[in-house]
Amino acid sequence: MVDTAIDRDVLTTDIYERMGLRTVINGSGAATLVGGTLMRPETVAAMAEASRAFVVLDELNAKVGERIAEVTGAEAGCVTAGSWAAMALAAAACIAGTDPERIARLPDSSGMANELVMHRSHRLHYDQAYRVGGGKIVEIGVPYATAPWELERAITERTAAVVWHDSRNTGPGALPFETVVEIAHARGMPVIVDAASTLPPVDHLKIWIRNGADLVIYSGGKGIRGPQDSGMLAGRKDLIDAARLNGPPHAAVGRGMKVSKEAMVGLWDAIERFLATDHDADLRVHQAQMATIVAGLTGRSDCTFEVYDDWDEWPAPVIRIWAIDKAWTPRAVHDAMLAGDPRIQINMEQGGLLINSHCLQPGDEEIVIRRLLEELDRGR
Repeated sequence: MVDTAIDRDVLTTDIYERMGLRTVINGSGAATLVGGTLMRPETVAAMAEASRAFVVLDELNAKVGERIAEVTGAEAGCVTAGSWAAMALAAAACIAGTDPERIARLPDSSGMANELVMHRSHRLHYDQAYRVGGGKIVEIGVPYATAPWELERAITERTAAVVWHDSRNTGPGALPFETVVEIAHARGMPVIVDAASTLPPVDHLKIWIRNGADLVIYSGGKGIRGPQDSGMLAGRKDLIDAARLNGPPHAAVGRGMKVSKEAMVGLWDAIERFLATDHDADLRVHQAQMATIVAGLTGRSDCTFEVYDDWDEWPAPVIRIWAIDKAWTPRAVHDAMLAGDPRIQINMEQGGLLINSHCLQPGDEEIVIRRLLEELDRGR
């Protein structure tokens, strides 16, 4: 996410000041809460260029979809209005398919095979999207364990698909993915994978299709650094065809999930630049930023912390910080960081604070640790 070619004067343009808003330093990662990512100047220029002519949206989506298919190893792909819309359209595709009558009825899917089987440990705030697409969620397992027979028994004539979430926010109780694919495919069921926030590394673009997923979902506005309101749905051609018929610009359940021509072009450009980026070099920059934050916290008697630097789990290093003997409260520190000058957005998780280096720009780490130490001292 680092781009040393962009200086802070360019990043903090005065448009927000003219609107009466203050910008934030993003220590929470590529989160929707703070506007996702920072697009590269070239991507912004491509979007501006796209705004100067008309184009048939279905044709543009199909063209970008071809590139999505190539980079994911899928048969086909399409652009969606973020990964949430991709979840809804994936459900609609598996439930209504390309049948015009069924498409017109959604989100009412009564009488259709509409059940989406999901591990209880994989339930997320965002899985409401599947219900918007007509799905009915059927849970299997308990938060810390699932047996193969539970998935086998859950798949019935009412089942439309099996859902798998590749997310840091899921629990450890799911079956191995290869087991899920084996059981689902033996019963003719597609497997949907939500991998929205798992980029980089680049290899994560192809891992799920390679391992048997029928549909896979990625955010376009996080690690890829495309428009925040863009997403990618890739997979079997029949299911992608169905997803597009259930989505915009068609009069279907996804009609309101519009993606502008500018955002489609922006995603196309961002994909190319994502593939050309030296992500290993970016990672080293973020590791150095995290080392600065760690150095500032080391030796303090009022907190304990742990750094997570596993690229399979996090696109960039993060640090969790907990108070010792209630020396300070996470809410007070979080709110003070956001209210201060400059404003800094960090997260509260697992009873403490979390700082994500993914969207920190060069020099941000010095500001973050200075302000954090000030608030920790004030909290004491």
